[in-house]
Amino acid sequence: MIHQDPQIHIHNAIILELTLRTLERDKKHMDSLKTNFAFKAWIDQELKNLTRDLRDVSRTLGMHGMKVLEGIKEIDEYFVAYTIKTRGNDKELRYSKVALRNQVNEEVKKRLGLEYRGQQS
Repeated sequence: MIHQDPQIHIHNAIILELTLRTLERDKKHMDSLKTNFAFKAWIDQELKNLTRDLRDVSRTLGMHGMKVLEGIKEIDEYFVAYTIKTRGNDKELRYSKVALRNQVNEEVKKRLGLEYRGQQS
């Protein structure tokens, strides 16, 4: 069984990786904007920050003897599974695609300095 603290780090690793991929993909579609240089500069900075944050979370997971394996397994049109390598055996965690998309959107809002769902008042 995965304890609470490592599970938070696993979740963060998944969300950070998805956010990183989303911003990389979105950056490719910025050329049609008149102020694309400003948006690209922000995305480049956030890609650096996301890479650093993901590295830190991965390092923390490594200290717990865990790693989120790259590549997801499509279960159906609504769910995906991530394999978590642990000392001793592997675990499979299932996530709703809609929930992941919503959490990536919240992560982007947070990084933009906008109001987001997990914000403390």
